Amino acid sequence: MGILILLLVFWASTLVASTGLGTSTGFVAGDKAIFLVHEKNCPVGGINPDLKIIKGGYECIDFKGNRWLRPFDVNLSLYSPIVIDGDFSLEFEYYTFKAGCPFVRVTLFGEKVLTEAEKKNQYALGAPSFVSLRGSCDRFEAGITNTPKLNADAMLEYRRKVSPEKVHKVSLEVRNGMAKVYLDGKKIASEPFNSTQKIKGIGIYFKRHYEANEPYSDYPALITNVRLALYVGGKLTRAVQTEPETSVPPPSPPPKLAPSPKRTPAECIKSVGVGEASVIGGDRASAKFEALARAKWDAIEKALGVTTSVKTIVQNFQLLDEVIRNEVGGFIQDVKVLNEENFADMVKVKVSGCVYPNEAERAISLLSRDTAFSVMVVTKRRDDMDMDEMNPVTTELINILNEQGFKVYDFAGDPAVNPYDIESIIAQRRFIALRSYMSRVLSGAMIVGKVELVLSTKTGQDIGYGIRAAFNVVTARLNYYLLSRDERGLRVIASGSLSALGRAPNPRDAEYRAMEALAKKLGDDVIGKLERYMASKKKVVTVTVKGVKSTTQNFSIKEKLQRVPWVQSVEDLGLGKFSVTYLENTVYLANAIERIPELKLIRFSPTQVEAEML
Repeated sequence: MGILILLLVFWASTLVASTGLGTSTGFVAGDKAIFLVHEKNCPVGGINPDLKIIKGGYECIDFKGNRWLRPFDVNLSLYSPIVIDGDFSLEFEYYTFKAGCPFVRVTLFGEKVLTEAEKKNQYALGAPSFVSLRGSCDRFEAGITNTPKLNADAMLEYRRKVSPEKVHKVSLEVRNGMAKVYLDGKKIASEPFNSTQKIKGIGIYFKRHYEANEPYSDYPALITNVRLALYVGGKLTRAVQTEPETSVPPPSPPPKLAPSPKRTPAECIKSVGVGEASVIGGDRASAKFEALARAKWDAIEKALGVTTSVKTIVQNFQLLDEVIRNEVGGFIQDVKVLNEENFADMVKVKVSGCVYPNEAERAISLLSRDTAFSVMVVTKRRDDMDMDEMNPVTTELINILNEQGFKVYDFAGDPAVNPYDIESIIAQRRFIALRSYMSRVLSGAMIVGKVELVLSTKTGQDIGYGIRAAFNVVTARLNYYLLSRDERGLRVIASGSLSALGRAPNPRDAEYRAMEALAKKLGDDVIGKLERYMASKKKVVTVTVKGVKSTTQNFSIKEKLQRVPWVQSVEDLGLGKFSVTYLENTVYLANAIERIPELKLIRFSPTQVEAEML
């Protein structure tokens, strides 16, 4: 009898399961994908072309066997316009670290939110939406509504606890007038859904719940395998305006270079080069291309026996790129990427290649010498921090550098430079963080400093013995560092601390006079350090000019050599022979000689330049 009862119970439970009363039907994905984020359209180190950036930056990375979106910034906001007026499914996977409890939120929104997103409103993705799915370090939350009324976070009503540092899969199925949400294969929400208007876009937003000491870019929330698809196999599908699944156009092939003549291995110099480029506006793909071009150029210069600190200014990078595209195919071949590093604000690429010296020297001569010096000076007054290119200290620095023959780049007007970040870098001596700014203008050296303005005495203040101050007195203190790039990176070649007082009836005038007094002291201090810096770069180059037949011609050539930038002195060694003290790379001296109308460059090396009269 007992066995019979057990069999009846087993039969009854089987019957319940077979009728669907004890289990829920699993998620069914849509047939036709209309939006994807996966390895085919998200190259490592690059970005997805279908996702538009409202704020912040990100890159695609390989992690745990998948291609993920990795945010660099808190409040990274991404969106893509997609019109949906029918049944659909949405899937994605997310992963979060513990520090700060980061989260990623995926929303589906209407026309009003799309309009704000197109305006680059950084708060657009927090506006009312039809669907909001948020995964964080300790919980997953979901919200669904037919008529958006609350913001994207307030509408979250379904919650489940999750564990950090695990991959969680989220699925949304919208069909038959019902919306169902699944987490890791289990249904957690189901309710009627008939939107009052068309869905016009998808948004992806990254943040974290609380502050943490760890950088957000190292411990963010990640998202992968995003798939938005339509159900086209039944009668429920309505008209949908979208592109086919293969909406991402294949990359256009690179321009074909003219085939270079065959050479023997003896003519090739194997060389390794490193290039860096800043990521501006989240455009990591362009930064990678630029870094690769610079790495090739670095390999070329090393093969020629020179190490150039500055190739060209950023405005003329197009010229450098043109030379590389048109000439590199002929004089650097078999280029291989040895290593690629992606940082929050820059890309670094290391390549190897085979350089052919004769063609390389000819290509380098196409670019004029341009030595850049970057200046970053922040001013702190009470709780305010700014970068003002018109203050006396910055003006004096720029004048000094211009007089010394440098081309100066002042970052005061750059909106991407945060003065509070610069102050933190100076205080903590984290100078490696400045490399992206230097690479932005390809500068070889930089002065970075902070002017702190302190109101020492106020007008009317008792200064002792019953005497009250007639003026406001402000103390201006400057701490600065002179940085230089070399083969190992950034190094501090000099530093200084100066202070000065300013007196005036009102505090602002007193601040200005204090900085004027400080600027006068700064001149002598910086010039002495610059002289030592330039002495370290000094080299003696022998210049030989064939075909010189008279002392008049000899004197004329000497005079022209003395006018070449960075030539410190020229000594006459005889007819057509000169000893030139030069403060830059010899390749630039050779290039300057090539531009002298009556001379033709024959060859050059790090210590010798040979030319002839025309």
